[in-house]
Amino acid sequence: MVAAALVADATGYNGRARFFEGEADGSGDDLDGFVEDVTTIAQSQCERWESYRDIETLICHLPIDHLTFAAHDSLAPYSGRYPMAIHVRATLLMEINGWDETALHDYLRAHPSLRQALGFESLPNQSTFWRAWNERFSAHLRDAVQEGADAIVRAARTCEVSLPDRIETHEPTESDSDNHPEHQLIAEKTDEVWQQAKPFVTDAFALDRGPNWQIHENAFWEQHAYMGMREDMYARSGPASFSLDTTRERIPTGSTHRYQIGKLSVEEIREMLRNTTRMLIARARQNGELNGTVMAAIDVTKGFPFTGDVDDHENDILGYKDGNDYYQWAVLKIVGMDVPLVLDAIPRVRGQSKDEIVEKLLSQATEMVDIDLVMMDREFDSKPVKKTCEEYGVHYLNPTRIFERSDEADTIAWMYRNGKRFHVIEEETPEATATRKQIYLPQRSNSDDDDDDSLSEVWKEMCGEWEFDDVGGEPSERMSFSRLLADIQREEEVEERKQKAQDGDVDTSETVVFETNHPYVTARDAGDQQMDGKAFIHMIERLIRWYRRRWGIENGFKKQKHFMVRTTSTERDYRFFNFVFACVLYNVWRLVDLLVKLTIDGENTSYAPRVDANQFLTVAKQFYGLDPPD
Repeated sequence: MVAAALVADATGYNGRARFFEGEADGSGDDLDGFVEDVTTIAQSQCERWESYRDIETLICHLPIDHLTFAAHDSLAPYSGRYPMAIHVRATLLMEINGWDETALHDYLRAHPSLRQALGFESLPNQSTFWRAWNERFSAHLRDAVQEGADAIVRAARTCEVSLPDRIETHEPTESDSDNHPEHQLIAEKTDEVWQQAKPFVTDAFALDRGPNWQIHENAFWEQHAYMGMREDMYARSGPASFSLDTTRERIPTGSTHRYQIGKLSVEEIREMLRNTTRMLIARARQNGELNGTVMAAIDVTKGFPFTGDVDDHENDILGYKDGNDYYQWAVLKIVGMDVPLVLDAIPRVRGQSKDEIVEKLLSQATEMVDIDLVMMDREFDSKPVKKTCEEYGVHYLNPTRIFERSDEADTIAWMYRNGKRFHVIEEETPEATATRKQIYLPQRSNSDDDDDDSLSEVWKEMCGEWEFDDVGGEPSERMSFSRLLADIQREEEVEERKQKAQDGDVDTSETVVFETNHPYVTARDAGDQQMDGKAFIHMIERLIRWYRRRWGIENGFKKQKHFMVRTTSTERDYRFFNFVFACVLYNVWRLVDLLVKLTIDGENTSYAPRVDANQFLTVAKQFYGLDPPD
């Protein structure tokens, strides 16, 4: 009955059969129909909603079981154990909540009835969710799911449906603190910042042209901004659309546009990015932001797939686990409780060491802001990387790789034999400016019981639930009977692990090791005594909260692609410019968001985005240009 009602809402939309009645390949209208139908259903049903559970029910009953989404499934025609329609429902739930795949997995594990309602007979592994989203789904399908999730959240807020605290969306909320409607404030501030951005771009960006030029240089930057704000617009065809909107009499053709920008070198492009970022930092500091130390993250992202001839590009085109070839860019970005600006970026080349990447990124960024901690993934786990961070006076935090017959494996074996569940090693090295530490943590849960609330959601999300006794060794008074049984089971497992370790059988996959030189992390208290259990747990939880902020750089990569000009060019430097200019637009968006929040909320503003990327693009398209006369 529910599904039938939803079909009725999704069909007859403006008198037309919509996506949910379309062909079974699920490719209609480039998924525009899918988003429209989800929006229509959400808007028509939200008046009946009373709680978040109703939103979950709506997602479970979306009438898409007959759709294969074959045009947007890299495994098609093979559908895998779970059809794409089920994964689409699950990822809608993931996007509404702002989760990653691990959080989705943990939530479905804790709510088996919801898992079954979505269509899963059993709970898939977290890696199954990751592969579905990152490898099976096309970029268009991911965008459609995100837009559909945004539409559902907007509908819920319109009808004042209470959303759980864990839901973090980028949609603005109504504010009574100002007489102007919020969208008007957004428009005004966007216009203001775009006007302020004109000298940023015109002063920092420059072309190497002869003295007999006829097209003003600013026309190139206006045109590139215009094309970057329109989805899937290419440099070759974009000028035709730009000519209809601009007030300029002369603009560059697509070939001239690509040729002139393609002459810029990597170092010139990087300097342009840094100069605009310095100006944005100065503007943010006028409002008290970025004045103290900041946290940053280093990560590598890929561009759009490379479809040309790899010959003559062997050093720049790198393979990826999805089987495609890409240009790849390494990025340093501010993360955490600050304005998340991209500070620098470089192309990644074959044979380039990780410490060389870190050195190039830190060499300039440390002069722009005071970086206290830089976070990286396992890919950057090396002693030269640590040494480079220390040379620049920056603390680091990253998980490390564990190899057989390594010191880490020996330590884990010692932990097995002694029944240890966590451990900290402090290492003094002659060349290090700070003590290096290794933190050994359990990676998975020993129980599915959720009754104990003594651990934060961050810990559960990062490392799984970790059952532990109170400091005195006695079970907590709040511990349920099932939890007590789980503790007994854990004691048996510890004994089993000890026996395996004695026999030389150690499973290192059950332990995750973090490395850092940050002085906050230590195994001892102020009196140089062994830190007690609760104090240690609080320290580790804070450490995990820090590392969780690293994910902000990956979320930023998704948004930056919304600002990136598409191209068929095989030239690395031109593609790098497209990426860097997208970073500039991304940085301007985040500054706009900051100024809007300060205007609406004053000093009570939070760091969650108030202006989402789609809103920014919608408003900024009206002010895309750095308007003439120059």
